[in-house]
Amino acid sequence: MHSDIEKNLAEIRSKFLGFEEKSSVKSYYPLLKEKIIELEKSENFLKDKSVALLNILEDLEAEKKKTQESEEKYRRFFEEDLSGVFLSTPESGLKTCNQAYVNMMEYESIEELLKSDPVSHYSQSQQRIDFLNLIRKEKKLTNYEGEIVTKSGKHIQTLENIIGVFDDKDNLVEFWGYVKDITDRKRAEQILKNAALEKEALHRELLHRVKNSFNLIKSLMYLEREKLDNKEASKILENLEMRIGTLSKMYSLLNISGISQKIDLGEYLNQITNSLAESYLEDAIRIEIKSSFEKIETSPRTASSVGLIVNEILTNSLKYAFPNHKHGNIYVSLKKTNEEAVIEIADDGVGVSNNFNINEAKGMGLQLINMLTQQLSGTVTVESNNGTKFKVVFPLDQ
Repeated sequence: MHSDIEKNLAEIRSKFLGFEEKSSVKSYYPLLKEKIIELEKSENFLKDKSVALLNILEDLEAEKKKTQESEEKYRRFFEEDLSGVFLSTPESGLKTCNQAYVNMMEYESIEELLKSDPVSHYSQSQQRIDFLNLIRKEKKLTNYEGEIVTKSGKHIQTLENIIGVFDDKDNLVEFWGYVKDITDRKRAEQILKNAALEKEALHRELLHRVKNSFNLIKSLMYLEREKLDNKEASKILENLEMRIGTLSKMYSLLNISGISQKIDLGEYLNQITNSLAESYLEDAIRIEIKSSFEKIETSPRTASSVGLIVNEILTNSLKYAFPNHKHGNIYVSLKKTNEEAVIEIADDGVGVSNNFNINEAKGMGLQLINMLTQQLSGTVTVESNNGTKFKVVFPLDQ
């Protein structure tokens, strides 16, 4: 009995293991071998080899169907993908591709494209060499922007994802690629870029003309002021000149910043401070201005109001804080606290009277400070203790 079982087992093993050389079942051989080993341990296998054969064949058929379905799914994905998909080698070029890639390259069929010279897909042969060297170096290219030449000679811009396949010696054997034609997108980007450059050029020209207009007005006022004998009228024109000069500087900064439409408030106030120091050159010898400005970006509208406020306060300090040619110091600072900007302008001069109230001030300059601070939704306070300190606080642009 035992010898019969051994004989049957030997026949089955010989029959099934002989399938290994048949190409139709070769890919399933590992599974077949596994099934035989499992069934050899079962009583049914030893008793009835036909039952064992049937079980194995059913398992193989199910596995074959599952594999075919998987292959079909990936084949359809490959063929119907809207992106161009290809497999190529460094030496002979394309091995396979999908229809989307054929359409992109303007060929009649996959067969025609596969027969084409891979070098003809580049403007210059060196481009393909450089491309292959890049794959060898990086192993994988993600969102690589390139250019290929179609059958008709049209140059198209592409976005590619490439995966290199290498042998044991790290030689590039082949590479897979997914390609999208982004010619229209690149063309649209260039149109937008040109439009932005054109807009910036017009913007700079406008700023330049506004700045020149301010300078022209300032020069005309200076010429008229020189003709006046009335000192009070002359002083009014001089103050107006300084205010116009303050606005002119803002447009210079806007021209530098370009299309961003943001002003570095710290740099703007630094220019105003230096300009006023130069305007009061004789006083600057005995009055030292010490400044500290943080970099805070803000809109031109906010910057223009702040510039005029600082111009008025600094001018008052330079004119009136140190009478009779006294020496002294003026401190100017800009800093950011939470979401607010804080400007402090202090001097160690004669100070203001104890009953001074800026909200009741009659002078044009102080009224201008009040009005501009209100426009900024801010507050201005004045302290007099061993000099005068103005503090302006306003919310920053959101």
